[in-house]
Amino acid sequence: MHVHTQNTRLFRQQRAWSFASRGNDMFSNPNLPEQYPPDLELEPVHLDVDLHIDISQRMASGTVTNTVQARRDGPRKLVLDAVDFDHVTVQDADGHALRWDYDGRKLTILWEKPFAAQETRRTAVTYQVTKPTSGLYFSQPDEAYPQAAEYAASDHETERARHWLPCLDLPNVRTPIDYHLRAEARFTILANGLLQREEQHDDGTKTAHWRLEQLCPSYLACIAIGDFTHADDGVFHDGEKEIPLAYFSSREHSADDLLRTFGRTRPMMAWMTQKLAMPFPYPKYYQFTLPGIGGAMENISLVSWGDRFVQDEVLAQEVQWRMDQVNVHEMSHSYFGDAVVCRDFAHAWLKESWATYIEQVYREDNVSQDEADYVYYENARYYFQEADEAYQRPLMTRRFKSSWDMYDAHLYEGGACRLHTLRCELGDETFWAAVRDYLQRFNGKVVETDDFRNVMEAHSGRSLGYFFDQWFRRAGYPDLDVSFDYDDDQAQGTFTVKQTQAEDGKPDTVFKLSTTLGWTIDGITYSQAVKISEARHTFVVPMAKKPEMVRFDPQHQALHKLSFTPGDKLLRQQLTAAPDIIGRIQAAYALAKSSRRANIEAIVAAYQQEPFWGVRRHMAEALGEAHHETAVAGLAQLIALEQDPMVLSYLLRAAGNYRDGRIRDAVQSRLADGLPYLATQAAYETLGAQRQQAPWELLAAAADQPGFNGLTQNSAMLALAATRHEKAIPYLREKTAYGAVSNRVRPAAIIGLAQASQRLEDKQTREDVIELLVDLLRDPWHEARWAAARALRIMKAPQAIEAVAAFGQALSQQEQAAVERVIATLRQSDKVDGSAVQKQVDDLRDKVRKLEENLQKLMAQAEAAQTGETPA
Repeated sequence: MHVHTQNTRLFRQQRAWSFASRGNDMFSNPNLPEQYPPDLELEPVHLDVDLHIDISQRMASGTVTNTVQARRDGPRKLVLDAVDFDHVTVQDADGHALRWDYDGRKLTILWEKPFAAQETRRTAVTYQVTKPTSGLYFSQPDEAYPQAAEYAASDHETERARHWLPCLDLPNVRTPIDYHLRAEARFTILANGLLQREEQHDDGTKTAHWRLEQLCPSYLACIAIGDFTHADDGVFHDGEKEIPLAYFSSREHSADDLLRTFGRTRPMMAWMTQKLAMPFPYPKYYQFTLPGIGGAMENISLVSWGDRFVQDEVLAQEVQWRMDQVNVHEMSHSYFGDAVVCRDFAHAWLKESWATYIEQVYREDNVSQDEADYVYYENARYYFQEADEAYQRPLMTRRFKSSWDMYDAHLYEGGACRLHTLRCELGDETFWAAVRDYLQRFNGKVVETDDFRNVMEAHSGRSLGYFFDQWFRRAGYPDLDVSFDYDDDQAQGTFTVKQTQAEDGKPDTVFKLSTTLGWTIDGITYSQAVKISEARHTFVVPMAKKPEMVRFDPQHQALHKLSFTPGDKLLRQQLTAAPDIIGRIQAAYALAKSSRRANIEAIVAAYQQEPFWGVRRHMAEALGEAHHETAVAGLAQLIALEQDPMVLSYLLRAAGNYRDGRIRDAVQSRLADGLPYLATQAAYETLGAQRQQAPWELLAAAADQPGFNGLTQNSAMLALAATRHEKAIPYLREKTAYGAVSNRVRPAAIIGLAQASQRLEDKQTREDVIELLVDLLRDPWHEARWAAARALRIMKAPQAIEAVAAFGQALSQQEQAAVERVIATLRQSDKVDGSAVQKQVDDLRDKVRKLEENLQKLMAQAEAAQTGETPA
């Protein structure tokens, strides 16, 4: 699964909310249970799903038959997951006597006669589910949204199939599946596997029989039924068979949009089957995209997407790169996660870390090393953000409350960086040979972490127990402080490396890693391999003269966070001369932190010469974080110059850190000339950040324009909230109503309303807003309900705890865990009021920036007076 979406402000706020709602004790709390898979004395070996899906009634009804096989003599009890089913009856399809009990969450079946070893029996559960709280989602037009999509579609990860499908809802329980799905004849009916036939009925319905012969866990089972646009993309021949490729969406999008969005699927599959030396494991590769589906999900042979990923010609300029990353991520799950399944969620990194790492490998093989390095840098950055701001945990752990808690930046980005570290440790030839063997050896089987380690050891001859303990079973990462000093007399350079995360007397906080030191003299680059195993190391290296550039880990061999400031002159050289994009990015951030005018000017100048879009993104962000008067002028200048759609949104958003007329004017000028969607988003947000100087009428007009997928309208809503204008609260309140704006936009209006109201001194208005948000917890649209929960947290509304708890009771188990953390936050929220503090911070930041600039000007003038030179 890929949980990241386009880089909108709303998503960034949701991610920050996710960090904040996950406490520091989320994995370290000793009271958390250790999670193990249950016994499987009776193992399901086949699933037959015979259901009528009634979209108009939001209902599924029929019979699901589980065929189970005994692993030993004697068992007679089977417990199925089945949440909130109605009209339940259970029979043994072959006439064996049994009795059963259903408590609303578990269906317990007890046969009178025990099983013999290897004996199979079929248990048929007949039932009905109406408006399930999770797992199976419905959408249809109504009076408020007459153009709404018409569909029923499932989305299960991690444990949500149980809300409509009676099953053992565990990743290590895998069966072939036959679907017999009945729905209105005008609908497209999709499911895992291959279509066997469709049968028309006299009542205007039809039944589609889909069969998946390969083993499938419940979280990868999938159906999608509705009025769909269909784009056929031909077939891919993997050397053994033809794989049909096709894409589906609601009628809102065209076949051209689908082909534009997914059209690189075939070459991706050609690359992947060759890279992994293994034919594609499944008989087709269909993808569908619908509103209300979260992220993207690798269901076997039927991948689901939220429709925010769909691109028209304008959006494609900005997000096609990211879309391709997610596409190859989901496809790689066909191998890592689908064909080779983790035994339980403790080992989920074996699928999600791998799929995230494949994104980097795809760029390396198909585009450039620069793009691969950019993916690696971004992965490390997201991981460090979570590790520093929320919590640190081992990648492989059994201590968690909800399996969904495991799906975080540790699992995705942190694991991907660890796999790259392992690859660098073993070398490409050994690493990839072992990976291919691992996939072949465990195809169709379940795996644990040690299965992967054992294959790596067999191919490398290395004992990797310590490596896996350090990187996968231990929390944390190497946080390195590196310094460099050159001795002219001795003609040698000294690198000092400190592991700042290391704690005295705790050897398990010290990491061992292999890397290189690099330096450049007279344009020639030198390197020396080093091994780090202590909290502090000093490396003395002969150097004929003082180098013009020095580097630590220039090939990016080992995951670490680096603080290295060898001096302004060396950093300015690195800013433009480093051959790798990470080196140039690191130099930009280090120079920006110096708050020296000459260094800020160097970043602005380097930006204008920088060829790689990813570096310019980070140079812009560095300027945004510099809090320096020179950076304001530089950003205003660059806003007028930048033309790359891949960069514009990042540049404009970075400028939002400054409230300054030059920024406002530059942004409005670019808006007047026309911008693509994400750049327009960022422009609105930056204008909103200007507070009292924000152009209210412009932003209000933008908030009334739906646009493609509601992208720009979303950010206009949030921008209005950021202005703190007196009109913001009544305007946003109106837009939260069901039917007022698109359901894609209402969550932004709800969040914006909370942001605009959180500093209110008017107690009555504040209470009115909180009451509205409480009402929205019962909204018909699930994304609006979740937005209301987040908004109440923003409002710091402990009086809403009871309502939030009631909201949580209607959710899946994994969602309930998140709601419990929101409630815990609300209980603490009335103890600290940060609104006045934040206002002081905002005001002081502007004053400090101007004072620092004036101080540097005075220092430059004083130095010039002493030397007789003209100040820079």
